[in-house]
Amino acid sequence: MSILDRVLLFLFSLIGIVGGIMLALVGANILSYSNVFVSTPENVAAIIVGVIVILLSLRFLFYRVGRSQSFDYVAMTGDHGQIRISYETLQQLANRRGSQVKGTEGFDSRIRQGQDGIVILVKMQVLPDVDIASLSKEVQTAVKEYVEHTSGVIVERVLVHVTELSSAPRQGKAWNSV
Repeated sequence: MSILDRVLLFLFSLIGIVGGIMLALVGANILSYSNVFVSTPENVAAIIVGVIVILLSLRFLFYRVGRSQSFDYVAMTGDHGQIRISYETLQQLANRRGSQVKGTEGFDSRIRQGQDGIVILVKMQVLPDVDIASLSKEVQTAVKEYVEHTSGVIVERVLVHVTELSSAPRQGKAWNSV
């Protein structure tokens, strides 16, 4: 979120809080032109809407507070200082190795932080007439070993999601004799 967006959200929140308080006070007949207190359904509705506006404004005001800072890299200590490997780099490594496994077609991965390392989420298309269970296990093993060996980052799990069967194999994946 850019700084301009944050400033605008802050101003919108302050205006919402003031407007919600005014609306609730008008609904409670505290701010009115007559000193006669009359309870009508419109007053109750105004109080409820005012409280909702106040709560939403407070939520927007403290939008970033309380969120833990998330990192998009894995930090390791080396002999001469800290080493940071971005999730994007780990994703590219997983995609490179996973797309090389015979039987896979469309291959995409995402990296998430796990308890003891990273979790790699894989989406892939498979070629028709392929044993999906054994191919998935092969992809899990190949991606896990390659990422751990190449980057030194511990891979906790590799979750595979087979999205669909591929319509036609790409050229170069299998031997085609003409």
